[in-house]
Amino acid sequence: GKEDMLARYDFLQEFLKQSKQFGALRRESEGKTVTFALANLARNAGFSDTNRFTWSMETEKMAALAPYLQPIRIGEVELCVSVDEQGIASLRVEKNGKTLKSVPASLKKDETVVKCKEVLKSLKDQYKRARASLEQAMVSEAAFSMPELTELTRHPVIQPLLRDLVFTCAEGIGYLRDGALVDVAGARIEVRPDAALLIAHPVHLYESGKWSDFQRDIVKGQVKQPFKQVFRELYRPNADELASKTISKRYAGHQIQPNKTVALLRGRGWTVSYEEGLQRVYHAENVIGHIYALADWFSPADVEAPTLEEVHFTHRKTGKLLPFDEIPPVIFSEVMRDVDLVVSVAHVGGVDPETSLSTIEMRAVLVAEMLRLMKLDNVSIKGTHAHIAGKLGDYTVHLGSGQVHKMASGAVHILPVHAQHRGRIFLPFVDEDPRTAEIISKITLLAEDKKIKDPNILEQLRG
Repeated sequence: GKEDMLARYDFLQEFLKQSKQFGALRRESEGKTVTFALANLARNAGFSDTNRFTWSMETEKMAALAPYLQPIRIGEVELCVSVDEQGIASLRVEKNGKTLKSVPASLKKDETVVKCKEVLKSLKDQYKRARASLEQAMVSEAAFSMPELTELTRHPVIQPLLRDLVFTCAEGIGYLRDGALVDVAGARIEVRPDAALLIAHPVHLYESGKWSDFQRDIVKGQVKQPFKQVFRELYRPNADELASKTISKRYAGHQIQPNKTVALLRGRGWTVSYEEGLQRVYHAENVIGHIYALADWFSPADVEAPTLEEVHFTHRKTGKLLPFDEIPPVIFSEVMRDVDLVVSVAHVGGVDPETSLSTIEMRAVLVAEMLRLMKLDNVSIKGTHAHIAGKLGDYTVHLGSGQVHKMASGAVHILPVHAQHRGRIFLPFVDEDPRTAEIISKITLLAEDKKIKDPNILEQLRG
């Protein structure tokens, strides 16, 4: 029965959430346990895969919570669990027409109040699960049908997430609107009910030839996607990799911090073992991505930090090396993106600004679109730097590190954007990216250097 399925599904999700407080080995073990349990539950419930079962359960949960999305009166106080346009739930409390910051102390133990808080917690958990699940669906190229997506759009938490994503199918590529796709020009693309729709990965956007159009449209509309999709970094095999066929030396020689590396990659689906080192397994495609380095991933490596050697792919069943032109493009891009993240974040010397070339390319596009909207014509992007012709001098800002230099004067020290002010800088994705916000704020500041009031910055600019 549905109630039994929902109870079991809730139990598994709560079990998975609570496992995060334990160590890495227990988290990994309990995570696998939940994966198998969900697969068994989905199969016994008659679903073809776990994803469809998960979305069905989330929709069923919403039906049970719907009554609490309407105002509920308790004496003079009115409670209502509301979901904003981004899909984030909050509890609204009013008394005599005035909004209160919190529930009055006298009502905190009231059964209705307690239930409203449980509903609020459930909706927030749903939002987090939906975001992670949609991103995983994009990476795994999971197919949806239009009826399935239409059903999901009735969910107040999931609908805002789907609204801002780009979908692709045989008929075309665009945003999901009223049972069809709509491209950047506003043209409606009718989709067959049995068509397979994918959440477009940058691989698909690149192949469509409309990637820049969607980037421009997202920035122009001030749209914040639930995760990096349109501005996600894309990695493709380079000439050296295609020549070697199976071994990538793209990141060879970079020293990394083992503890940080393991922590980063474990959260992104990688496993660490004495025998195999770092690897990410794609069961459906029978592909395993490997990162090889002369390192002991289970020790502090106090003597010398490990150095990356190579990245390669093997067949899951035969163990043979796979040539790069046989690797699904999305898998290749995601594995290289993970390695790039490690080299950028867990580098021994801190952030290595020269490495994340794809990140720099994405920032260059984002900066160009922001400048066009702000009508600033004294900034140009050349390679890894933004060149600014200001009134008080000419400057460069590195798109990787955010370092500022004034021509013929040297480095200019400008404090980065603080966390509490980060919301003032628009970024087209919900994911935290303080470095991008810092770089954009520095470029816009220096482009209008005549308006700067800070005496420390002015002293440096005037020399």
